[in-house]
Amino acid sequence: MKQRHVTFFLGAVEKAVGRKLREKEVQIESMNRRNKELNERIKQVSMEAQSWHYRARFNESVVSVLKNNLKQAVAQGASQGREGCGDSEVDDAASSYGPSAPLGGDAVPAAGAMACRACRSREISVLLLPCRHLCLCRDCGGSVNVCPLCRTTTTAGVPVFMS
Repeated sequence: MKQRHVTFFLGAVEKAVGRKLREKEVQIESMNRRNKELNERIKQVSMEAQSWHYRARFNESVVSVLKNNLKQAVAQGASQGREGCGDSEVDDAASSYGPSAPLGGDAVPAAGAMACRACRSREISVLLLPCRHLCLCRDCGGSVNVCPLCRTTTTAGVPVFMS
């Protein structure tokens, strides 16, 4: 009877230990799966970080190039010593005021007004950038890409309202 009792007790202990062993194996499998998922996530995040790092380097290089361009533009502007990019101050004066005989057309500038340097028929109202010559009418300002006075390539034309 004692032997049956020991055998029954050992069987019960063996079942309990087997059950605990299976639970621990399931936990180990679950942890291994979770570990694998986390390793994949680490790889993904490190690739993202590397991508952001490359973007930051690219943006830093763009900033550096733009700073250098700005320094060169400032140095070039300082070396010219005067506003505008005309060949002489006579050109600068001619771009703002001066008598111009209209070549024709139906829109003739009012008395005392300045005529467009491209069509010579309408009143000037566009300031060209970067040279800052005020020398074109609204119609010509939208179509001309080179300043008619200094032959600088224009980047923009700003409408000017004179009263």
